[in-house]
Amino acid sequence: MGIFLVLLFGLCVGSFLNVAIFRVHEGDEVVRGRSKCMKCEEPIGPRDLVPLLSYLVLKGRCRRCKAVVSWQYPVIELITGLLFVVLYLLHGLEMVLVRDIVFISYLIIIFVYDLRYMYILDKFTIPAMIFALLANLWLGLVPAWSILVGGITLSAFFGIQYLVSRGKWVGGGDIRMGALMGFMLGLTHGLVALFLAYVLGGLVGAYLLLSGKVDRKTPIPFGTFLAIGTLLMLLSGDFIINWYLGFFV
Repeated sequence: MGIFLVLLFGLCVGSFLNVAIFRVHEGDEVVRGRSKCMKCEEPIGPRDLVPLLSYLVLKGRCRRCKAVVSWQYPVIELITGLLFVVLYLLHGLEMVLVRDIVFISYLIIIFVYDLRYMYILDKFTIPAMIFALLANLWLGLVPAWSILVGGITLSAFFGIQYLVSRGKWVGGGDIRMGALMGFMLGLTHGLVALFLAYVLGGLVGAYLLLSGKVDRKTPIPFGTFLAIGTLLMLLSGDFIINWYLGFFV
């Protein structure tokens, strides 16, 4: 029963995350106003707002104009729900569960927004940084020095690249994302998350180049890989580090 309730809660949060992503991009209020079809702008009734189920019942189309509804809605709802279940299985009903639910919610928003629009918004990263810093200092699960040094180090890593390249290699959003990773994970786990992001980004970039889908001048939404790396370390950081060290011990 507990898992079902957590899954349901995650589906609802995923629905809200979708709303936040689209409305922020359009410059609309996130928590005010009724949801509406992006094509015909007809307000969406309550029966069509049930996470995942409404999409399946309507076969991915608007009830009125039959316009195709973005795949993002069911995918993000389902992924959010499943990730919340994983968190529940890992932590049970502990305060760290609340912390990680907020962490993952921000990471999903950053992942999707950068993937769709090639931008990491301060509107997302700065509140997440503040929450991560305060939550980790309060819970005490990560040493305070590691949180602060991690945020400064990862932010400086991107900041130096930004200065050297005059903004051509990375953007200002990457600098704030680096700080967020450090505040969420601490120094050691943050550095490993950064390493994972570059490995994943390199593999995906190489595949896209070899398949001819992009060229060397095509920009890559690196914030998506930073979010994935952070998520992996948040869920299984100790396992990943111990697995790697096992090759040398």
